[in-house]
Parts: sequence; structure tokens; C-alpha cells
Amino acid sequence: MLPSDTAAGASGEPDGERASAGAPPGENGPAGEESLESVRLGSLSLPARSLVAVAVGGLAVYLCWHLAMVFLFVAPSNTVREEHWGTVRGYMYPEFEQNWKLFAPNPLQRDTAVHVRAEIREGEGRSPVTTEWIDLTAWEVERIRHHPLPSHSNQNMLRRAWDFYDKSHNDEGEPIGMRGEVSASYLHRIALERLSDRLDVTTVERVQLRISHTRVPAPSWRQEDFDTDPSYQELGWWTVTSEDLPADARTRSRAAADTDQEARP
Repeated sequence: MLPSDTAAGASGEPDGERASAGAPPGENGPAGEESLESVRLGSLSLPARSLVAVAVGGLAVYLCWHLAMVFLFVAPSNTVREEHWGTVRGYMYPEFEQNWKLFAPNPLQRDTAVHVRAEIREGEGRSPVTTEWIDLTAWEVERIRHHPLPSHSNQNMLRRAWDFYDKSHNDEGEPIGMRGEVSASYLHRIALERLSDRLDVTTVERVQLRISHTRVPAPSWRQEDFDTDPSYQELGWWTVTSEDLPADARTRSRAAADTDQEARP
């Protein structure tokens, strides 16, 4: 028997237990890891722990506030909602707008596009030339196609302008009060602003709009057959004034008028 074996036997403890007993805390098993984590949290200074507590408390308060705003926004009309509607609306729009388009039981079943054509003055003594119909909605779609960070503001402006016009005119196309007149002016000015990217709008005498409605084809797994050809709703011709032009075009038009006046004897 070797001397080392005698010493181990005399102690009365197996070699593995003695090794575990001599190991530093935190190096063996989950208990050691929890102890080490407690040491790390406890090593934070009082200001640091106070900062963590304030951050957690602030996050909890904001979460409660956010949930309360969302609840009031989607809740039916009630006293609290009506009293604080300005605050709720200001918080929710536009970042947290809630709508049910994804889960709509009756989703949109047709595409709506706005077209425009213009009568252009080419010179004195010459008859105006009428352009072809231009699809303004297709222009806006092309602008955002394949764009990594697309902006839908122009597309939404055009769509909402038409919705505004449609809801403020009767079935015969007559304006309903002052809103009808304002909506017509608003829609035609947007069309002129879009045309200014492609032609000189200072030469435009009149513009005409039409709305195209196209049914969305049914998916392949549904046995539905309906007409998908576009239908058109034409509006009357709109006479363009200097006030209808975009700001930069209006400035050019006034400058040209002043130049012509000075050139006359």
C-alpha cells in the first residue's frame, strides 16, 4: 500500500467528494451559477440599482398608458372616450393606427384608378391639343415599386381626394354644398400637380378626370366568373386658372405674363 492511499483512506471521504468540496463556489452545478448571478447583481452600486428600478418602472407605466390608449381607441363610444378623444387620437395617429383591413369580412373587390387628360395651348391662333388619358394612379404605383423604403403618401393623397369628391357629390355629379366645391377644386389641383412632373402646366387650359373601376379576378380555387373589364366614370372639363397651378408653376406663369406685358409697345 502506498502512503498516498493510506492518507486517502484515513480521511474517510471519497476522492470525488473531496474534490467537490475544495472547488470554488459557482464552478459546479446550477446552484453555483445562481450564486454567481446573485453576486453580480449585488455588486451594482445603489445609484445603478436605482436607475434600473426607474427604467423598469417607467417602461411598465408606458405599457399601461399604451394599452389604455389602444383600448379607448377601439372601444365603443363612451364618456371617457369622448372626453379624451383628442388625446387618444393624437397618440394613435399615424404610428399606431388600428384598422381591420386584414380581417375585413368584405374586403375591397375592385381597383380604382384616377386618369387625367389636358387641353394644351400650343400657341396663339392655334387650336388646343388634347392629350391622351394619363393614369395617375399607375404613376404613383410605379414610383414605389421595388423601392426599399416606399412612401405611400402621394398615393393615399390621390385616393382620399377622390373619396372626398365622391362623398360630397350626388349621383348626378352635382356638388353637395360647399364641401362639393372644395373637393372638386382639391382633386383637380392634385391632378395638375402630378402633371407638372411631365409637362408645362402653365400651357394647360382645361383638364378632365375619369375614374376607372376594375373588378379583382377571383382566385383560381373559386368557381366565379364575372366581368373584369374596367368601367369608367368621366367628370366634366375643368377650366384651369392661375390659382389652380402649383406654386412654382404659378410663379413662372406670372413672370411670363409680366415679361409679355413689358415687351408690348
